[in-house]
Amino acid sequence: MKKEHMSDESKTPAPGDVLPYLNEIAERLWTNRAAIMVGSGFSKNASTEYPDWNQLGDIFYERVYGTKPGPEDCKYMNVMRLAEEVESAIGRPALENLIRSSIPDECVEPSKLHTKLLELPWVDVFTTNYDTLLDRASAKISTRKYEIVTNKEDIPYATKPRIVKLHGSFPSQRPFVITEEDYRRYPDDYSPF
Repeated sequence: MKKEHMSDESKTPAPGDVLPYLNEIAERLWTNRAAIMVGSGFSKNASTEYPDWNQLGDIFYERVYGTKPGPEDCKYMNVMRLAEEVESAIGRPALENLIRSSIPDECVEPSKLHTKLLELPWVDVFTTNYDTLLDRASAKISTRKYEIVTNKEDIPYATKPRIVKLHGSFPSQRPFVITEEDYRRYPDDYSPF
């Protein structure tokens, strides 16, 4: 990257305080020393039907309390705690089914942004997303072969570059990491990740 790096969309220079970080990322990326973390917001590039973290919390809230959360409810909402309340009320299989039914995975194709992201020379791509958008986008790339890792037992055998699904994966690589207890136990249960 050069100091005059221009964004393709805006054609305006990147702010000067960001340039050192962009240069560092670019240097590491092109010397095969960079990994990326992809969260739920990235799936919205394929479809706005994908819930982000807060929208998933709204779904849990409605399931537990039978009504949509009001503005005053969102201020204190803890998505992991709500997921735990859903699990307590209807059980773990029903919680995971609610997650599957709330995310339109098979109905949506990966976006061009998914493909473009994976064309970059990442060492690894880590994701907390349950959907398979990155998995399916990787199949469209001829310049790189990503290996999909959905459980900790596969880590020693998977070659880089990898797409590492940290919290489970559709259709059935469970448990989906979603409750406070899941996060509390994560360092013990999934220490290789």
